[in-house]
Amino acid sequence: MLSSVFSYSNSVSLKGGPDGTGKESEGLNKKKLIHIVDSLLDLDAIDPKEVELIIFYNELISNTIETEKETKDYQLSNLNLYEGDMMDGLMFHATPDKELSESLVLEIENDDLGYYNAPIEGVITSLYGWRDKRMHNGIDLDLIKGQPVVAAFDGKVRIAKANGGYGKVVILMHANGLETVYAHLSKFKVKPGDVVLAGQPIGLGGSTGHSTGSHLHFEVRYKGHALNPSTFISFEEHKLLHPSIILKKSKWGLCAFPSNANFHVVQKGDNWHDLAKMYGLTQKELCALNGTQKRYYLKVGQKVRIN
Repeated sequence: MLSSVFSYSNSVSLKGGPDGTGKESEGLNKKKLIHIVDSLLDLDAIDPKEVELIIFYNELISNTIETEKETKDYQLSNLNLYEGDMMDGLMFHATPDKELSESLVLEIENDDLGYYNAPIEGVITSLYGWRDKRMHNGIDLDLIKGQPVVAAFDGKVRIAKANGGYGKVVILMHANGLETVYAHLSKFKVKPGDVVLAGQPIGLGGSTGHSTGSHLHFEVRYKGHALNPSTFISFEEHKLLHPSIILKKSKWGLCAFPSNANFHVVQKGDNWHDLAKMYGLTQKELCALNGTQKRYYLKVGQKVRIN
């Protein structure tokens, strides 16, 4: 039974078996191992050899995870951005604009950085941007109080504490200079200094701080500057739009969008001003890219060239 389950993925390769037969597991992880155990419990009889194999792979997976965490810890300890007692507990430390590159391509997902995992699979209840005369620096996702919230990327816990309007908040720093923020939690599952992998629970959802109902406030920042996560993460499909993004300075702040983006497909509510702002352009530049000298009504589904 186990041999058929051990060969349907390729995310991790675990070789060898307790009996020296050279059995191999590809793509096996804790979640899949739990599924296998649940399947075995439904059987009338369990072969002792299968139990031995489960124990063996559980130990192998645990050792692999610890090695990955040690590697992430080493990568983060060598980033100048986080020198000095993990930035002395400051919520955010924004690098001055003059020290930021005008434009750069940033890898956000690969074998070394790890792979994105949706913090929760919830419906967006509030977008990034101005709201009630204040800047809303993240995305709000609906959840049920007590629902597990997981790390979006591999990283290290810089902050896990109650802080004003954020309520109980966890801030993770990542090896590429990004930070992710998880606010309004009801309970922590991690502490400062912990190394976590994408998909690992970091807290339980709640409504602490300035919140009118249970939801997750999720932010992505680069060197302290808030980015609009919906420009490079699909919160409907729970995946990244591309494994790398372009970061670009503009008069509106730091913009981020997929590095393979040439066109924007117009959505309901889009307008020239918002699109220019999203991609770090002036409206005049956006019009020029699309061969027009004046703005016209944008239709849903229309493609607008953005670089």
